[in-house]
Amino acid sequence: MPSPDHSDKPWMYRFESVAFHDSQTALQNYERTSLKLSPSLAHALPALLAESPDPDSALLLFERLVSEASPEILRLIEDHPFLAHYAVAIFGDSWYLGETLIRNPDLLQTFLRDKYLDRSFSREDFSEALARFRSRSFERDGPLLLARFKRREYVRIMLRDVLRIAPLAETTAEISALSDVLIEAALRDAESTLEHRFGLPQHIDDQGRTVSTPLTVLSLGKLGGNELNYSSDIDLLFIYGDGEEPPSAPISNREYFVRLAQQVTDILSRPTSEGSVFRIDLRLRPQGNEGELAINLSHALHYYAVPAHDWERQALIKVRYSAGSEPLARDFIRKIQPQVYGEKINFAAIKTALVSREKIDRKRRSQIKAEGRGSLDVKIDRGGIRDIEFLVQCLQRVYGGAEPWLRSGGTLFSLQKLHDKRHISSRDFHELTSAYTFLRHLEHRLQLRQGQQVHHLPRSDYEMQVLRRSMESLATGDYRLLDLAATVQQRMTAVAEIYQRVIYHQESHRPPEPEAGEFQLRSLPEFAVAEQSHQHLFARLAEDAPELSEILKNQIPGSAEHKNLLRFLSSAFGSSERYATVLRHQDSVARSLPLFELSEYLTETLVRYPEEVSALAEIQSAATRPASGNLFNLSPNDQHAARDPVFAYVAQSVAEQREKIALLRRHFRHCLFASGARDIAELRPIYASLSETTTAAEEAITAAFGIAGAPRGLAVLALGRVGSREFDLLSDADLLFVCDESQDRRALTKSAEHMMQALSAYTQEGMVFPVDTRLRPRGGEGDLLVTPSHLEEYLASEAQPWEALMYTKLRPICGDAELGRRARAATENLFTRFAGDSTFPRAVRQMRQRLEDASAPDKSIRTSPGAIYDADFLSSFLLVKHGIRPKLGTLRDRLWRCSAAGVLDKKDAALLDHAAELCRTVEHVLRLVVGRNTRWLPSAEHARASAEKLASQILRRDFPDGLEQELLCAFAQVRSIYDRVVC
Repeated sequence: MPSPDHSDKPWMYRFESVAFHDSQTALQNYERTSLKLSPSLAHALPALLAESPDPDSALLLFERLVSEASPEILRLIEDHPFLAHYAVAIFGDSWYLGETLIRNPDLLQTFLRDKYLDRSFSREDFSEALARFRSRSFERDGPLLLARFKRREYVRIMLRDVLRIAPLAETTAEISALSDVLIEAALRDAESTLEHRFGLPQHIDDQGRTVSTPLTVLSLGKLGGNELNYSSDIDLLFIYGDGEEPPSAPISNREYFVRLAQQVTDILSRPTSEGSVFRIDLRLRPQGNEGELAINLSHALHYYAVPAHDWERQALIKVRYSAGSEPLARDFIRKIQPQVYGEKINFAAIKTALVSREKIDRKRRSQIKAEGRGSLDVKIDRGGIRDIEFLVQCLQRVYGGAEPWLRSGGTLFSLQKLHDKRHISSRDFHELTSAYTFLRHLEHRLQLRQGQQVHHLPRSDYEMQVLRRSMESLATGDYRLLDLAATVQQRMTAVAEIYQRVIYHQESHRPPEPEAGEFQLRSLPEFAVAEQSHQHLFARLAEDAPELSEILKNQIPGSAEHKNLLRFLSSAFGSSERYATVLRHQDSVARSLPLFELSEYLTETLVRYPEEVSALAEIQSAATRPASGNLFNLSPNDQHAARDPVFAYVAQSVAEQREKIALLRRHFRHCLFASGARDIAELRPIYASLSETTTAAEEAITAAFGIAGAPRGLAVLALGRVGSREFDLLSDADLLFVCDESQDRRALTKSAEHMMQALSAYTQEGMVFPVDTRLRPRGGEGDLLVTPSHLEEYLASEAQPWEALMYTKLRPICGDAELGRRARAATENLFTRFAGDSTFPRAVRQMRQRLEDASAPDKSIRTSPGAIYDADFLSSFLLVKHGIRPKLGTLRDRLWRCSAAGVLDKKDAALLDHAAELCRTVEHVLRLVVGRNTRWLPSAEHARASAEKLASQILRRDFPDGLEQELLCAFAQVRSIYDRVVC
């Protein structure tokens, strides 16, 4: 049949290509809409509708927008046609938020702001936005104002989501941050009302003084994990401080805070014309529905320590501060950790939580069946969102007692950590992560349609098609969306299999039974399917890489080298692209067997990122990088220009923020992996290695500065190990941010925070490194940014003796060169002040003793008597005491500078240098061998032998009595010199 002739209406060809459900009604709506639009925008509209998952609704709502909007808004859309794209994107995914945009068309104006959609908003951003909204609003109904503000902000969050600007983690984090601000606002409103009536709640402290009694609002569940949905309930817990109220108090603190909790709940859950702010769930409080709405700290701690059910303790994995007193929240969370985690979690504990969870889910499934909702529920059906979350929490409880690093709230974040620590296999990790991301996106699309708490797939074919189109770009790997219901079932079936395998051990593949009464959770791919998959791998290698296959066969089964190489090859075998990379570089793999024998750090990197095998080829020819570097034109000796083109690209590129941050993390990981591999291949001296890792850290900091917009009037300076150019694998970066007095301090603070986020936020790409800013004036209580004049004033009058030692390592890295010079100049008053202070030596010794006592009686390569801190403190002390310049450099540089100035005997300098090189080498080797920052030599036989072997090869000397005895002898010599010099 020939196509109709639309030569008189060329737009009809585009219109007919749109998958409308009711094309006749849509045509009528379109013709009415076009009358209000310019010809160019009217002709472009069908193409926009073709991309919409629900073009019928999108067109209907767009018609309402242009019909009801003011002439100013219509001109705005005509002048900026991309606003029509944004509007259609909102209308096609959410009728609920589409209505919000129609009632609040001024939101379109906000989308014109520079980078308004490019970045996620923090709690502070939402707090400022709420304050502005309140100041402009004439609305006096508090719950209505908060509900309206929430819906307006949801429009922006949802737009970033459906345009794929924000990944899932950013979307849920923004919703959670917004929720915290709304809870805080409700708390302030409720407190104002009660304080007006009863005054401030107070209690008598231990010294007999009358002081204010704090309250904190804690969140659990999805809000606690910073992963809230568009339409989630929020689980809250109200805790107030201990202490008896004064006799004159009009009501007891218990009654006051119960009333306060009730008022906050009422403000947040009261229905308004904009809906309620939230649905509040308080059933996770002590004693559930029978418990009081607010409970004091001591009673809460007692409850969770004694009568609480284990599922209640497990719920506290996600407990987090949301509003009120942050110190009280920290106190509760810190004290509750032993009840949540333990060195040994027995089967009964996990089993109790499991049985409780199954009972609740059976009840909910029965309710759903009774209501006639027979479609798949992506939350509570087998293999759904709840299974993944529960599995992660169980693994956290089992391993979190011995490994505190695993204690975190978010599910994706926790999955990454469990995988990093090898408590879950790579295959299970990727399946669970992708399934959880997919199901959470699906949950969001379901809830966005009408703003309701929905988790089951729609029964209507039309609604299923809309949902399928909204999810098309989110399908990955082997999963395709030709049949959405089948794809969802396929993904949930894969999750259910992992859940069953990990939670319930398959009898035929159980590892040796633990001791009586003890239960161990573990992922079982290595036990259940390892033999089969390894045989398949051997067969493929024999065909594709016979030389590599032969090497693998000739290794001793069960040796560390064999196991680690097998782990690496198995990981690479999981992806055709990774496997191809290994085949291209099989010669490098074969030459790098010592890496798999000696280094858990490098092996783990290769297992997680097999593509890094290409770096093994690079290290054969790459020269060691120069040892100096910063970005300031301070002096001819200090000049340094970024030599790494990738870091330079990250700093200057106009690519999307998340792309640049991901590239920054990948490239820094690559640099440190290559450096560590070079250490094993070349056995180079420790200071050459530390110089290379420091340069990588400096360039990463500079790149992050570029990501933050390279703001004018801001300088970034380093202290600690970056400052002394001794940055090592797994080190933190101690940074100081200095700003110009004349610049916008709030804007620069946000830039500094953005920079820190780029460096230290943990994602699937890992992090660059943790950033520590506590060495700034007044530590954690001081402002993040400091001006040169403020720094000079603080250092001249308030700084402590230990700070004089720390600031000898202050060194500019990037930013405003003049500010960097002024900051360094400010330290001169500090050094002069303590050089003439007769109490300075005693203060230095006292500080050193406190560090020593903190780790005693355990041995430590850093803090034990005579360890690295002795030499470090001694050199800094002499530099300050005798006014020696310059003070910068490695510990070796600083020791010999003191000797050249005549304040340290050459023999003593040689002994200290020898010991420092030993300690720095062993410290570095331990990080390579063990894969973490450890205090002392490992007890495991293989790791200890590997550390001793590698240290001996790098230092080119033997340890006749063993490495531990070598260290202890060096410690004794260093402590003798320290006692003689620092006095």
